Amino acid sequence: MKITTVANQKGGVGKTTLEIHLAACAAEDGKRVLVVDLDEGDLSQFFPQTEDGDNTPYLMSSQLFNGEHEGRQPRQVGPNIWLIEADVALLDVDDMDLDVIHALRPALERFSDDFDLCMIDTPPNLQRRMVAALTASHAVVAPFNISAFTLARLPKLMNTIETVQDRYNPDLRFLGYLPNLVNSRSPEEIDALPGLRESYGDAMFAEQIIYRPCINKSLAAGNPVWWKARSGSQREAGREMKRACKAVLDKVWAE
Repeated sequence: MKITTVANQKGGVGKTTLEIHLAACAAEDGKRVLVVDLDEGDLSQFFPQTEDGDNTPYLMSSQLFNGEHEGRQPRQVGPNIWLIEADVALLDVDDMDLDVIHALRPALERFSDDFDLCMIDTPPNLQRRMVAALTASHAVVAPFNISAFTLARLPKLMNTIETVQDRYNPDLRFLGYLPNLVNSRSPEEIDALPGLRESYGDAMFAEQIIYRPCINKSLAAGNPVWWKARSGSQREAGREMKRACKAVLDKVWAE
């Protein structure tokens, strides 16, 4: 099972949107995908909720850290997709001793024979949960939008990744920065892309994801953007999103 984190130390860059589509893309390719929500629960809210009358003790994210995960299982939320959803107790993890960052990987490894891919969604700040995710992961991908605030945070994210590699997880691979939520109507954003690619080189994906309202509309309906595409804009958004997802997943599988 490949464990991959989607991370950025800045909110509003589309981490959760990317994670949903990465999981859907891998699942459509026949991979069994485990999705872990270590963020505020937006990822968990996207998937179908537990049915009324279902009293199964499903595994919650906080239990990956407090040792209460034995005997509990993720909940299947779609074809080839299972979820470990965020709960209120997850917030307590950030107040635990630093050693808690080492609890996540062994808790996830009990599922290593059950899934091909584990995707972890993280909070947009340097807390125990993010460090734990990076410590547990084989790889990390960093979506970003083109804004002065976000671009200023990219070196800080890389510093965090390198610190985790040095101290806790030398095998962690940085897959690259992925331009996301790009405003195609902004000459400044479009003009910035070539310079960013020149600056970051192979550390930046050649693919990019243009912001289109149809992406959020599809997510609100519970679908990745390429499902049931009816308009030309949605079809183009679907092709673009799938290209980006496949580029990320190709790097995940390559080792």
